[in-house]
Order: sequence, then structure tokens, then C-alpha cells
Amino acid sequence: MPVLEPPPHLEAAPELEAVLNVGPYLPFRRVLLSSAQIKELSTPKPWRAILDAATCWAWILAAIGLVAYHTSWWTVLLAIPVIGNRYYALFIIAHDGMHRRLFATIKRNDFWTDLLVLGAIGAITHINNRNHLTHHRHLATPEDPDRHKHACFNKAGRLELIEFLSGFASVWNSAKAVFFTRGRKNLQKASSNSAASGYTLRDFMILAGWFAILAGGLTWLIGWWAYPVLWLLPVYAFMFLGDNFRAFSEHSHPEGDRPADRHRLITYTSNPFERMLVAPMNMNFHTAHHLWPSIPYYNLPTADRLIRQHPVAAELEWRGSYFAYLRTYWSALPIAECKQPR
Repeated sequence: MPVLEPPPHLEAAPELEAVLNVGPYLPFRRVLLSSAQIKELSTPKPWRAILDAATCWAWILAAIGLVAYHTSWWTVLLAIPVIGNRYYALFIIAHDGMHRRLFATIKRNDFWTDLLVLGAIGAITHINNRNHLTHHRHLATPEDPDRHKHACFNKAGRLELIEFLSGFASVWNSAKAVFFTRGRKNLQKASSNSAASGYTLRDFMILAGWFAILAGGLTWLIGWWAYPVLWLLPVYAFMFLGDNFRAFSEHSHPEGDRPADRHRLITYTSNPFERMLVAPMNMNFHTAHHLWPSIPYYNLPTADRLIRQHPVAAELEWRGSYFAYLRTYWSALPIAECKQPR
């Protein structure tokens, strides 16, 4: 299994010493793409995000409309995966919003990310992105607030893995990471914008508006059961659990956490159906995203193609299938090294 270690000519470069002390994968950021390529690929295209978001919402509204037009068990069963998966795709667009890569200014980026996507699940960009940015900063270290998603200390046995994949062992950890982690507190202290330290009136208005539209609208249009069945259930089953599984697959290995921390970046080629279900909007190109978070989701395939042309890319890892990897991890359990202290 390939290990993320810098090639000899990188080890000899004095200017890389500070980078090497931060994380095992950062030296590749210096060589796999040129500055000109990074700049070109990092240029936001707001129209693309708006178009993709509008398309996803059109699918969601069509599924809800189908149930409203003909309320039946089969229309509900058809609508649930469509709503959940297309919201998951929206969430990946919002993921770029948490990196402030959708629009040219932070104010515009956060407004449209909250209004088009995150407000629908009770989230706000300037609150939720603290956790995610800390994850990027501290991947492969105990300081990563998302370590519970991909480390094996809580997935050493099959029952633990089932508990994680079902969400029973991860919902609280995810909420705690967003709202109560040390990384969130550090980022809050570092922020020079006092408005970023908590919810604002604008935030509450967006959240209240979305709740009124979804809970009130679905109840009025279809029935009292529509909000939990046609919104909360699809979002949990397809967005939250799908993103959990993706994060686990793209950073984990069937081995102890200490050796796994040396090569946490994995890209999946996979097939179109699996990518749509597990990693929509090009999030399967996860190595490129972690090396250059400034590159929007629609340019990640190009970044992946370019880095493959560099000989240093041989040190990185590509996998063919998310579900094949899950079988591999399952077959390796129990993993004795995972039961040791982190």
C-alpha cells in the first residue's frame, strides 16, 4: 500500500521543513500543480454553482410534486432517494461554500450558500465551516475534529463499524465537532469579525424561513407526515450517512491509526452510479480537494488528470470502488492495532 512520503529531492529542500512538520501530505502541494494551474483552476464560476443548485432543487421539487399529485407508497418510496441524493449533491456544493469558493466575496458566498442549501438543514456557513477548515488543517493528527469519521479506534470491530455507518455512533460526534470542539473555539478567537462568533438576525431569518417552507409547506401540501418522511428521513439516510461513508472511505485504511496517518489522502475512480450515490459533484477526487481546497468541485476532475501526469503522483493512492473498499475493511476486522490507545 503506497505511503505518502515526499520524494528524496523534496526532502532535501530546506524551505519544505516547516511544511513537513505540519503534515505528511503537504509537500505534494508544492510540486503536483504549478502556480499558474492552481490559479486557473481556482477561479470561481458562480453561474455553474447556481445552475447545479437549481437543477438539484428541480429534482427535489419534482419528487415532492409527484407525491403531492399522487400520494401512494410507491411515489413516496421513489421520492425519498431522489430528495435525499439530490440534497446530498447540494450539500457538496455547500461544501465549496464553506471553503468560500462559490462566489468572489465572503459575504455573497455565505449568503447564497445559506440561502440555497445549508439553511434547509438548520446550518449556517460561518458557524459550520470552522469545523471543516480545522479538519483540513489537522488531517492525520489527533487535532482533526472529524477524526472519528475515518480513524479506526472506534471501528476496530464489526459491531462498531455498523454503529458508525448507521449513524448511531456518529450523529452526536459530528454535532459535537461542529459546535463544541477546541478547533471551533480557536477559529472563533482567531476571527477578526465579531459577527462570525455567533448567529445573527440574518441567520435566524434564513433558518426560520426554511423551516416554515419545508415543515409548513410539506404539511399543508401533503400531510402531517410529509416533513419527517419526505425531508428529515431522506436527508439523514442519503446526505448524512452518505457523507459519513464517503469521509470514512476517503481517509481510512484497514490498519492502525498511526501507520494510516501517513497516507490519509485517497481518490476514487469508481463508476457513475456509485459516484452519484456516495460522492456527487466530483467529491471522489478527494486528494486534489485536500491538496488545493481553493479548487471548486467542477474543476477537480481536471486537477486529478493533471496531477496523474506528474511522477510524484505515484506516491498517492487511487481506489476503484467505495463498496469494494468497505468489503476489504469489513474482511480485515477485527483490527488489533485499532484497539490500542490513539
